[in-house]
Amino acid sequence: MMENRNGHPLNPRIKRMKCLKCGKEYPVGDYFYGCPACFKEGENASLTFVYEGDAMIQVKEKGMKRYGQFLPYSDTVTLGEGQTPLLHLAALAEELGIAGFYTKNEFQNPTGSHKDRMNPFITARAKEAGYKTVTCASSGNEAASLAAYAAAEGLRCVNVSTEDIPFVWKNASDASGAKMVLTKTSADRLSYQREHMNEGWYCATNLLDIPTGSSPFGIQGYKTLAFELYEQMEGALPDCVLIPTCRGDLLYGVYEGFHDLLLQGLISRMPRLAACEPFPRLELILRQGRDHREKFAGDSSKMDSIGGGTATWQSVYALKGTDGFAISPVGMEAEEAMLAMGRHGLFLESSSAVVYPCVKRALELGYLRPEQTVLAVLTSNGYKSELRLKTDQ
Repeated sequence: MMENRNGHPLNPRIKRMKCLKCGKEYPVGDYFYGCPACFKEGENASLTFVYEGDAMIQVKEKGMKRYGQFLPYSDTVTLGEGQTPLLHLAALAEELGIAGFYTKNEFQNPTGSHKDRMNPFITARAKEAGYKTVTCASSGNEAASLAAYAAAEGLRCVNVSTEDIPFVWKNASDASGAKMVLTKTSADRLSYQREHMNEGWYCATNLLDIPTGSSPFGIQGYKTLAFELYEQMEGALPDCVLIPTCRGDLLYGVYEGFHDLLLQGLISRMPRLAACEPFPRLELILRQGRDHREKFAGDSSKMDSIGGGTATWQSVYALKGTDGFAISPVGMEAEEAMLAMGRHGLFLESSSAVVYPCVKRALELGYLRPEQTVLAVLTSNGYKSELRLKTDQ
């Protein structure tokens, strides 16, 4: 176990790390290319942490500190992340034809997305391990969030994005003092980071063209969303939780959170998880047995935050572990989805509004039943979007 040099003590419940695919165990550390054994065999798989002993929610604490016993660190910097609102939208449930529709409004985090749950733990790990610079490859939300938390932690930040990054995200990164490097393609972003890793950069996100996932330390932060739902819903969890999904960091983190609650005897069942995609990727892996290392064809140009033609093993693991499913918005354009959610008072980024057509299609295919309740994780707001909405007005 690495010595703590900078005031962020690692949770003593963490004993080792473990590969999600092959099960091989490793000392706690930073494995930027995922499981070394899988990587050597041409497999791409993430690592997670093995905790031992009991844990409790610290009800006297506020924010994410309430869940410190379940997390790598309990003393991260904070910008007020977490404790996002839970809404019950009866009119939307009636419109969709289901018993209940809830939303978890992650766009009300400090930088406007769910990424703010991940980056306090990434910057804490970087500082603990003696790094001076953090870096990510991002289409927008992660760049804005990592820049903010790096600034709060006193770390240098280098964000690598493509030349077409929307100006609102570049502004957010620039305002926090991060260096923004722009490349021509997404593949170039990864190449640039790999070339500079020997300069002592801590990489927050995946470095491989066929991805593993982001930093395991950061993904642990997403467990707090599951813990908050347990508290906010007083244990009466929904039948299904829909999560907009790119590489599955949020999906897998929420899975681990619910699994922790199950292990501690706080819940008796885990909700089914559903990955909402711009086009079929995980859907094909689950239904047709396609290899998760494939590249999948489809258009995600209007849903950049969950775009790309690849999937991850951690996503497959989370869906299989909850008898979950993956679904895409066949028959509805991104702009239509934004308008559909906007008419219920929720102005969302298109990659978040995707939950609306995904619920409709899941009902049509029988993945969901009318008597069930659904919760949609709304990951980011529409003020970041450059799509032009057309209305009849």
